[in-house]
Amino acid sequence: MAQEIAGTGQGPDAAALDAVQANALSQLAAIRTGRQALEAHETRVLAALGHLALHRAGGSSSERSTMEMRTVAAEIGAQAQVSDRSVERQIGDAMMLVDTWPVLLDAFAEGRIGRGHVRAITEAGGVLASTDVTPEQRAAFEQQMVALAETTTPARVSKVARREADTHLAEPLVVRHRAAREQRRVTVEDVDDGMSWFGALVPSVLAHGIDHRLRAGARGKSKDDPRSIQQWRADAFCELLLAGTGTPTIERTPGGAEIEHAGLLSTITPIVQVTMPVTTMTGTSDAPGSLDGAQPVDAETARILAGAAATWQRLLTDPVRGTVVEVDTYCPTEAQRRLLRARDQHCRFPGCGAKARDDDADHTIAWEDGGTTSLGNLAHLCRRHHTLKHATAWSVTQPTPGVLHWRSPLGEAYLDRPPPVGPRFIEVHEPRLDSAADPPDSELPF
Repeated sequence: MAQEIAGTGQGPDAAALDAVQANALSQLAAIRTGRQALEAHETRVLAALGHLALHRAGGSSSERSTMEMRTVAAEIGAQAQVSDRSVERQIGDAMMLVDTWPVLLDAFAEGRIGRGHVRAITEAGGVLASTDVTPEQRAAFEQQMVALAETTTPARVSKVARREADTHLAEPLVVRHRAAREQRRVTVEDVDDGMSWFGALVPSVLAHGIDHRLRAGARGKSKDDPRSIQQWRADAFCELLLAGTGTPTIERTPGGAEIEHAGLLSTITPIVQVTMPVTTMTGTSDAPGSLDGAQPVDAETARILAGAAATWQRLLTDPVRGTVVEVDTYCPTEAQRRLLRARDQHCRFPGCGAKARDDDADHTIAWEDGGTTSLGNLAHLCRRHHTLKHATAWSVTQPTPGVLHWRSPLGEAYLDRPPPVGPRFIEVHEPRLDSAADPPDSELPF
């Protein structure tokens, strides 16, 4: 190939190779600039849709504005087969970028800065958009940071931007920190292979204190300990939270196999739905179970959880055999709730993944309109989409039990089928709720 480029037959020609490389780099830069221009255009279109939704609300109540925004987000999400929550956040971010940082968006669209620069500046400058900072001060900050971003990396821009933003604030840091602490929280994000990211937003001093303790412990671990430093830190983190000891160990089964975290699993009282094949429960197979019908759980972990559970119940996927499918009251029975959780697993609005155990058991045909409390007229909806169904022009039918046909305000049709479930499973379920009432609103995350 080098000989073909050089044309000499005596090895690569440096000038020719340099020309090929320069051409490829030029194409890459053009692709990046073109992609950013399209992303910027998408941002402006999303912002326009958000402003249109607010215009439809006519300056009325915040509830009406919220419903209009959710309506358009649901339409976009259903078309793209993504969560409408994500779409609504994208619309909000787009409106913020278009309305608050126009110079920044132009620089991004023209390829003068990258997405990392945009993120660094908007995150640092967020405090300027929510305080008494004047538009002139914010514009000066924006111009200064865009000029810096054109010359250096996002990481360096981020450090300077946070310091510069702080100089424009009249409110002392101690006051702002006190308010920021009110936003502290813990998050869990499921990923592949039965693993999850566990995170917490806490004061920086506490976060670095925790990190220092884990690092110090890892440095003092036994030389015979087979775990890496990072594995030890992760194990210590779990043990500090679950057992309070901070001295993680590796337990061995009678058969000699190493089962990391077996002791920690025994400290967990299952309060969520875990399903598994009966053959896994009896140990004749290693087919995985699942957490809330979504996150895979390896067979050994599922068996440990089942053994620690106070109660478990065998259910069949056929809800007709020996199961109450319809009652004469508004509220479903506990048996119906279990079957609905097993069937739906999550909110049944297209693209929504909110866990069924946190959702409302909604009557597809309203009870007051003659709808029955039956499995063919019930489906789980999170509070967000339950409200969307009743407060907007979105509508739903259930011609076949468990199969929901949604229609948007624009007349588009979307089909949502229940996720597949194995032929038999074990349910380790949460403490029994009062069958006469749904959980109070304060306990719902929506």
